Amino acid sequence: MHEEYFEQAKRAILEHIQEMFEEMEKEIAMSHQEKYALLEDLLENAAHEDELRVAFEQWYKDHEEDIDFEQSMDELWGQAIARIEE
Repeated sequence: MHEEYFEQAKRAILEHIQEMFEEMEKEIAMSHQEKYALLEDLLENAAHEDELRVAFEQWYKDHEEDIDFEQSMDELWGQAIARIEE
């Protein structure tokens, strides 16, 4: 009986933590989608490349702590623009 309880407790702990991780992942994904939608809206309102840059910089500054891309704003901009030449 003790062995059965031990196995049930182990499974219950693992299932509970797995559920918590899954919920955290959903929340993170929703947060990322919201940030992406904000960037998309900002870029849609830009009329030329300079405005694109300003919109991107503002978005990056507003969300820098949350997104933690481990790259500077200039690096991200450069990498994105480099795709045009590919």
